[in-house]
Amino acid sequence: MRLRRLLHRWTDPIRSLPAHRRARKALAALPDGDYSAGVDVPYVPQFASADRIQAYIHDGFHGRDDPNWPEYGAPDADTYHFWAHRACAIACLKMAIAAFGIHPPLTMWELIAEGIEVGGYRTHDAVGKFIDEGWFYDGLVALGTRHGLKVIGAAYVSPLDVCAMIRDGWLVAPAVTPMLGEPDRLRGYDGHFVLAYGFHWQNSRPASFTLHNPSGRIASLQVGAVIQAARFAAAFAHRYMAFRPAV
Repeated sequence: MRLRRLLHRWTDPIRSLPAHRRARKALAALPDGDYSAGVDVPYVPQFASADRIQAYIHDGFHGRDDPNWPEYGAPDADTYHFWAHRACAIACLKMAIAAFGIHPPLTMWELIAEGIEVGGYRTHDAVGKFIDEGWFYDGLVALGTRHGLKVIGAAYVSPLDVCAMIRDGWLVAPAVTPMLGEPDRLRGYDGHFVLAYGFHWQNSRPASFTLHNPSGRIASLQVGAVIQAARFAAAFAHRYMAFRPAV
């Protein structure tokens, strides 16, 4: 897994160049200004308490010590704790469902359980060995479709493609390094999803992106985080999922 991510870090930007050129042409006449997907997007953290995310990530804080864990809907604290660390994509789906107002509210656990049901995540292989490969794209598409979303994905794309999708009314979940939630320098590659819904365009290029980060360590990197374009580009793994109503 680590070697594969290292290879992708070097090859993905090169393989994304054709998409970058197409998006640059499509956005060539875009005037300077602020752009958004045109919907209000509520913030959903992947943990029960947004103010404890730093402690969850860096201090070994356990969900059983979080008084808000029952709000997640999980059957017990240990189940909540296990899945909360693996729920960024589910939080992005939940935000999209809520933003478009196309389905009654569901708890995070309800969405996680449904995602597992449709084959979106495996915790053990055929011989019972624990594995942790992340959420499968097909399972996330099936889950979103169940709840009235049209879900599409693209690989080998550039930040300009994210801008084009937002301009056209899509909410975009770009794959980024989890370090986007840190105030310090970026490390790692891939492994996390955030939900982007706006950008500032200046001098024929994005100057910044506005997004909700389900695991932002501090408040300014959680709700409506404004990420400068250079930092976003450095964190971006050149793939995304995008959401809009199915009808």
